[in-house]
Amino acid sequence: RILLLGTCAQHPSSHPAPSWPCRLVIALSCCELAPAPSTQQAAMPAFLLRRNVAARQEPSHRGNYQTTAARFTRVAVRRGAATAPEQAPAAVDAVAFESFLLDTQKQILAEAEHLDGSGQKFLTDRWERPNGTGYGITCVLEGGNLLEKAAANISIIKGTLSAARAQSMSSRGRSQIDPAGGQPYSAAALSLVFHPVHPLVPTLRADVRLFQVANCSWFGGGCDLTPSYLFEQDAAEFHGYWQGVCGKYSPDLYAEHKAWCDKYFYIPARKEHRGIGGLFFDDLDAAGAAFD
Repeated sequence: RILLLGTCAQHPSSHPAPSWPCRLVIALSCCELAPAPSTQQAAMPAFLLRRNVAARQEPSHRGNYQTTAARFTRVAVRRGAATAPEQAPAAVDAVAFESFLLDTQKQILAEAEHLDGSGQKFLTDRWERPNGTGYGITCVLEGGNLLEKAAANISIIKGTLSAARAQSMSSRGRSQIDPAGGQPYSAAALSLVFHPVHPLVPTLRADVRLFQVANCSWFGGGCDLTPSYLFEQDAAEFHGYWQGVCGKYSPDLYAEHKAWCDKYFYIPARKEHRGIGGLFFDDLDAAGAAFD
């Protein structure tokens, strides 16, 4: 499910320019494969409706991401083991998931072009792997009013596991994987990275992917935000939104996936996190209705 919303405001007076769309919030919900409700049915999260950059003063320094990441980790719901229940391996309908990705990509492109408002369009490049082993759709928009460069890409591939990849998977507890390799696999993924023109608009990255082998299916993905200037209210609302999404499935799911993201984006040499984090997950078993 994709939700994109932007509001327009005047560009800060220190950078004279015409009316400028200064806020973009994109939420990629990787948890639900059901069709998104219509605009009339969907209830917009409150934090998406309160964007008004004109009321803000442009900050004179960058925020402390390390302090903020720790603070929002503390306000998260308590951490728990939000793993799928022990069940027999289950395969996801790969054709349905592929359709979900294609529909989602189209929605992202249409909404992003509308929010950008410059008339620029995503340029589409479809590529094919040899011998019918898959394809991809790369879509890139450049030089917009809101988006300096944005990409929303799909990859649908299949092949045979190499020994190195098979050993890596089996070492993570997947007994169905032959460490010697040679098993057929399929993978499908949608990823996006949106870089804005204006420094007050954060960079957003998100992806969702499905991997299938030996009649087993598992998901990976996430969503994270990297602002150039830190607004703590934005950080709290961003994480609050995702806590609400995850809370529909498990009270501990958000805390686990957020902590995973914080660990993933921690930079030991600088002793700080990159951006304000978000969600990250991998090896999420498709077995069990709670993770459909």
